[in-house]
Amino acid sequence: MRKVAATLAAVLLVTGCAVERAGTSTSIPPADPSVTDASGSPEAGVATAPAAAWRLATLPDLAGPTSVLWDVVSVDATHAWAVGSEAYSPERPDDTGTPLILQWDGTRWARAALPTIGWHGRFDLVAADSPSNVWAVGSSAAAVPQDQVTHVLRYDGTAWREVPFPRGDGRSEALITGLAVVEGHAWVVGNHMSEVIIEQWDGRSWRPHQSPAECRTGGTSFGGMPNFCTFTAIKAFRPDDVWAAGNGAWNGFKGPLLFHWNGSGWRTVQVGINEQESYFAALTGRSSGELWAVGDGGLAVRGDGSSFEVLRDAPGGALPDVATDPTGQPWLIENAPAPGAALATHGAGAWVDAPAPQPPDAVGMSLHGITGTPGSPRMYAVGAADLPTNPRYLRAVVVEYGDGPPTESAGLP
Repeated sequence: MRKVAATLAAVLLVTGCAVERAGTSTSIPPADPSVTDASGSPEAGVATAPAAAWRLATLPDLAGPTSVLWDVVSVDATHAWAVGSEAYSPERPDDTGTPLILQWDGTRWARAALPTIGWHGRFDLVAADSPSNVWAVGSSAAAVPQDQVTHVLRYDGTAWREVPFPRGDGRSEALITGLAVVEGHAWVVGNHMSEVIIEQWDGRSWRPHQSPAECRTGGTSFGGMPNFCTFTAIKAFRPDDVWAAGNGAWNGFKGPLLFHWNGSGWRTVQVGINEQESYFAALTGRSSGELWAVGDGGLAVRGDGSSFEVLRDAPGGALPDVATDPTGQPWLIENAPAPGAALATHGAGAWVDAPAPQPPDAVGMSLHGITGTPGSPRMYAVGAADLPTNPRYLRAVVVEYGDGPPTESAGLP
């Protein structure tokens, strides 16, 4: 999964791209036949699906004034985790916010028992490959990025414990944006200014990786800027088959990129888009042969690892996350100012839009993370509802897809 936060905006602005903070509702205008995409073709509209099975989940009482969930992972029908924070006050951003992990046991969502946490902040990322190997990454709250400290926790099926992280001393201004887990290996990616961060947990310790050569070669890209790459998300299928997403620029290229690890080195993978200030924010798939990646401005591509198709009719605006269901169909999040967030899937050559249910007292909603469940139709998306308060406070939400009675909001049949 991926982390889209205010600090990521600073990194991508340095590299020539902009991103909105996920935490309040973002603006995605409706499709307009008079608007054209980068190729000059009219954007296709997004169909509205009939009502069906996305519904709000019941959560335990969370501490106010604000609570938010940022990411979610599910490994089977009775094991899922969502991460974020509670007890955050927008009036005191530097010393409030309690890191939060919720756990699904097949019946209900409840707080996970965490070790003593003596820092304010939040968890941004969660990933797992089994009920006994779950990882969460977050950071402490601070007035400036230099004072933020990265924290990594691991759950072994019995208890959560902190794992010392080489980039977690609070002095490197490291921005961790992606986390993946496969066969006991954990991968953490991010950026430190123009440096790409890639760390692999091999079961005993962290191993740093070098980014692809294009990202490290001295030179000038566009506008007199040095060559660069950013890593914003990561997906691991095996320890020697790992994909990351982001963007980059060097002489002759500027645009969104995928990156592949084959067990010995990382390489850049272009998807057929050049001379665009855009980036991938998230990627998913069941294997290297079934990849999906989404990004800013309605950017969406699918491919088999060697060739890629750009889907020009994807929902517009920022697309913060994407996941696949057991059939391999993608579901992506799209956030809008009103009435709230939506979940879109791709089938029969078109995107189908399913408005996400939101609490009856909410005036808006944003979703930040989505996950499928291996071998099950159950899916979860997490975020926060905007409350009718001044100042505006948020309440964490989980929306789920699967067996059970539908809500009045829409899903797919």
